[in-house]
Order: sequence, then C-alpha cells, then structure tokens
Amino acid sequence: MAMSYKVRFWDIRERPKRRKPFEVRWTVNGRERSESFITKGLAESRRAKLMTAARDGEAFDEQTGLPASEIRAIRQRTTWYDLAHAYIDE
Repeated sequence: MAMSYKVRFWDIRERPKRRKPFEVRWTVNGRERSESFITKGLAESRRAKLMTAARDGEAFDEQTGLPASEIRAIRQRTTWYDLAHAYIDE
C-alpha cells in the first residue's frame, strides 16, 4: 500500500441533469479521485474532511485516494459475516 502526502483539491463541480450532481475532486500523487453527492452541502462536508486530513499531515493511499485514518477505520470494522461466525463458534 503506497502512501503519499502529495494531495491537491479542486473546487466542487456541479454537473446538471445527473442523479448526484455535485462532485468532489482531488488528486493523490497526480492520480485523480472523485466522489459524487446529491446536495452541495454533503459535497462541501466531504471536501472539508479530506482537506482537514491533508492539513493535519495524514498520508493518503494512492490506490483508493483515502486518508490513512479512513483506511484504518475501514479495516477495523466488524462485518455481519464476522459476527455470524463468532456466534456460530460460541
């Protein structure tokens, strides 16, 4: 998993006539990433979270485009499948 501190953000782009018209765009080590949202407020919130992570000095994963803290949170989640296996083992 390659991590990079080279992150740049663009303004939120509005794409009319789409189901999710507001797009947050950023690059990690020159590779473009984006997420689309239904409202501009949701898009601004997501962009602010990403910018805060970059401002706090977090590295971003080059493959997924996510900050290290979000990747850790995803890996620590317990899935229903894991819970079911634990229940069966009991």
